Amino acid sequence: MMNVIEDLPAGVVGIAARGKITHEDYQNVLSPMLETAIDANKKINFLYVIESYDGADMEALWDDTKLGIRHWSDFNRIALVTDVDWIKNTTHMVGWMIPAEIKQFKLADIEAARNWVTVGN
Repeated sequence: MMNVIEDLPAGVVGIAARGKITHEDYQNVLSPMLETAIDANKKINFLYVIESYDGADMEALWDDTKLGIRHWSDFNRIALVTDVDWIKNTTHMVGWMIPAEIKQFKLADIEAARNWVTVGN
């Protein structure tokens, strides 16, 4: 399940995810929000809070791949907030390939993440 994080400045978008991620999450929440923000701002900062993760359906994984390819260079900063170890480790290993500044935070440090991702906005 994905929910939009409200009260972020223009040019900054945020999602809070928990449980199982579905194709409907991408179609109804993430994709429309990102498309709108990128159309309005060209490049955005992204606050991505993963509270828990119980997997994703196959369509959601495909949606993630397509979204990532389509918007590969549309991010300035990405703040990843999670305590899920394998997500943190994977991001640490492959994050260098993403042409954005990425910083990881623990769930307890969500305010620091919010402050970091909104710098300059």
